[in-house]
Amino acid sequence: MKSSPPPRFGSRGRALELIRSRGPISRIELAQSTGLTQATISHVVRNLIRDGLVSEVGRGGPTGGKPRMMLEINPKARLGIGVQLGLESIVYVVVNLSGSVVGRLSTQGAGDQQPAEVVATMAVDLAALLDGLGVDRSLVVGVGLVSPGPIDRENGVILSAPSFVSWAGYSLRAEFEKATGLQVSLDNDATAAALGEHWLGATGDSRAYTSVYMATGIGAGIVIDGTIYRGVSSNVGELGHVTVDVRGALCSCGNRGCLELVASPRAIVARAAAAVSKGDLDVPLCGTTQTDLATLGMAAMRGNVVAYQILADAAEILAAAIVSMMNLFDLELVVLAGPAFASTASIYLDRVQNAMDTYALSRQAHRIKVQLSSNVHDAAALGAATLVLQEQLDPRSLRSVSIAGVA
Repeated sequence: MKSSPPPRFGSRGRALELIRSRGPISRIELAQSTGLTQATISHVVRNLIRDGLVSEVGRGGPTGGKPRMMLEINPKARLGIGVQLGLESIVYVVVNLSGSVVGRLSTQGAGDQQPAEVVATMAVDLAALLDGLGVDRSLVVGVGLVSPGPIDRENGVILSAPSFVSWAGYSLRAEFEKATGLQVSLDNDATAAALGEHWLGATGDSRAYTSVYMATGIGAGIVIDGTIYRGVSSNVGELGHVTVDVRGALCSCGNRGCLELVASPRAIVARAAAAVSKGDLDVPLCGTTQTDLATLGMAAMRGNVVAYQILADAAEILAAAIVSMMNLFDLELVVLAGPAFASTASIYLDRVQNAMDTYALSRQAHRIKVQLSSNVHDAAALGAATLVLQEQLDPRSLRSVSIAGVA
């Protein structure tokens, strides 16, 4: 199959990405892998060493000539901060240049509080985390702040996310920058989760894949050759608002019969609550979506037939929507990420993999693998931190590219 050309980004970014992902690596190997000349690589590496991003870590084994000096990323050279803004929880992570978590904090979510009040609290919580870690602020390249979409990434504004209605039009990025004194980038949580998988090395050799992210809603990010496919306005992947029933109920987004109305954590918990009220299901529900979903997942794993069937039904509906994504974009990997999968993974992995093997049109050309995120709970926050690291150190863009033939 013919593949699309790789995304265009600078020689510095290309070298840094290879050193980060494949190091220790020699200058000769960098030149061979990038197609750049030895002179260009020498110049780039010299600058990376000067900036403290890369270190020489000794010589490699004999190759018949002069031993090669090996290069490795300096993980402590820069730090990225990721903040996942959610209704039920807000997660903060500090990540170093190798993608390792330096520190983490989880607090109460935004709930029904006003945006300004939440932002003020977030700034205090983030400062406390950084102070507790003894972080040198000069090493922080920025903050990746992620939320459910749709968003206006360019202006740093949440547009009309169904779960964040009161935030529509609020200058989130600008206000968080003002409150923290740090550079902030606003992005979609599913988009961030997708890139985080690549940075953490969880996607292997997959060149084109999607990460389906489920917290309170359902979204998806698409990555091609290590670069996020954003679309025109950075709102690719609103999987939860794909219509699955044209005569279905009216969704808060204005559409009818959206996937989220029948397969989101809220919809699942609502169905479980109805079963409890009828006496068909005996599990202790507390009214908090993520907690109740975890309770339902544990009950299903312990043999509760009703709990299992509720989750299996939702998983099959989600799987059908993912099949449509595969048929549109011809991807080779599906990563399930987000807290909703933490206690339900086995059910979803089984249903989604079966759907890919049975219904995806590309199944005779290549198998679509389905796997769980390398950090299912914090996938969006980790991805947010890696997004800001990539933007600052390895900028690249993939807005408009033919991806139907990538596999």
